[in-house]
Amino acid sequence: MKMKTWILLLVAMGAFAVPAHAQRQFLCGFTGFDYAEPGVPGGATTPTPFLGVGDGYRAVGFITSFSPMFNGTLTAGAEHTFYLYGATAQNVVFSNNVLEVDFGPHARFSIYEDPANNATYDTNPPNAFSPGTFSDGTLLLSADVNNLVLVYDYNANQGGFEGMATLDSGADLYLIPALQRGGWAMSGIAGQPNATVPTGYVDQLNGQIQIPVIVPTAHKTWGALKALYR
Repeated sequence: MKMKTWILLLVAMGAFAVPAHAQRQFLCGFTGFDYAEPGVPGGATTPTPFLGVGDGYRAVGFITSFSPMFNGTLTAGAEHTFYLYGATAQNVVFSNNVLEVDFGPHARFSIYEDPANNATYDTNPPNAFSPGTFSDGTLLLSADVNNLVLVYDYNANQGGFEGMATLDSGADLYLIPALQRGGWAMSGIAGQPNATVPTGYVDQLNGQIQIPVIVPTAHKTWGALKALYR
């Protein structure tokens, strides 16, 4: 991602402190596609913001990696999917072809395990398969997501997102100690790196959820901040 977009994301999030000697605790990595309800036709391929105030922001996809804490608890051969929902655009700024969106509180990010392996994106979601085939199976873990921000640069056709997640339900919630269920950073990049984004979806997402060990804090440079969330 270009430096310009990352700087815009930092501005949207506001100044904040990160651990001076943070050691990341990884939960999961994920990839998928996002879409808007109702949104603007054409999505990120047009110089028109795909989200307006009151629009819903959704994403579906697959969990690509898990923390070692899940070792021995996952069903071999089952697919693991995610569904991000309940995010409503609360504040939208579109200037110089750059979209900045702040979402209202209490979005949800949920992870499912399904031996049926039937998750299908199809086109123009919501449809007969999406989000339904990404949100069936066993709910392994679900989180309340707040302070969710999306920045998208139409000049570069790429952007980023970040929010804070609190784990609060699911069959595998017991794996996370009660004192470590809050403060998870959900972050990643959004864009159109190739021509495989299905019709009706907007961006391909690549993200992760992780939390640093809490130690005395100090303000970091932006380069250090990006390194923390890679």
